[in-house]
Amino acid sequence: MRPYLRAANVTWNGISLDDVKEMNFDDRDFETYRLEPGDLLLNEASGSPNEVGKPAIWRGEIADCCFQNTLLRLRTRGIDLGYLYWYCFYSALTGRFGEAGRGVNIRHIGKRGLTRFPIAVAPRAEQKRIVAAIEEHFSRLDAVESSFQHPKIALLRRSILQEAFCGKLVPQSPDDEAASVMLEGIEAGAR
Repeated sequence: MRPYLRAANVTWNGISLDDVKEMNFDDRDFETYRLEPGDLLLNEASGSPNEVGKPAIWRGEIADCCFQNTLLRLRTRGIDLGYLYWYCFYSALTGRFGEAGRGVNIRHIGKRGLTRFPIAVAPRAEQKRIVAAIEEHFSRLDAVESSFQHPKIALLRRSILQEAFCGKLVPQSPDDEAASVMLEGIEAGAR
């Protein structure tokens, strides 16, 4: 018996370890579904389009932990983990993953849908600047939020992500292509 994560363990605030289940993974399945620190987990499906693809980063909180097929695992190569996390966060929050999914009552992005989903990848240095700017702005929002509850905080978070992935949060080089233009090109090429 091994601990495993399922969709209920992935929240907007990260991984919840309040209710971790166990099941039997044979050696082959254990190697396939074993989590490693730095794995990015996405909810594969939801009845709400704005919950499909909700991300969380696994940091190795439980030894020999696995994941269930209600989650998708991404491992980064050549892209900043924080950048990919925030891009997925934005894509889930705005319903882009849900729109790209299939299904009637439950929207599924699935592996196939995820492989076809366009991800605008900024240059590496730009990725780091975007992540730093998002985290700085969210840190300020967290400080304000802890001082008092205001309904517009969620709208501010969404606006910050919109600005970040439209190339408006950090200074742009005149040689850089805006993320929105890059996404349009990627989407046009996929058709």
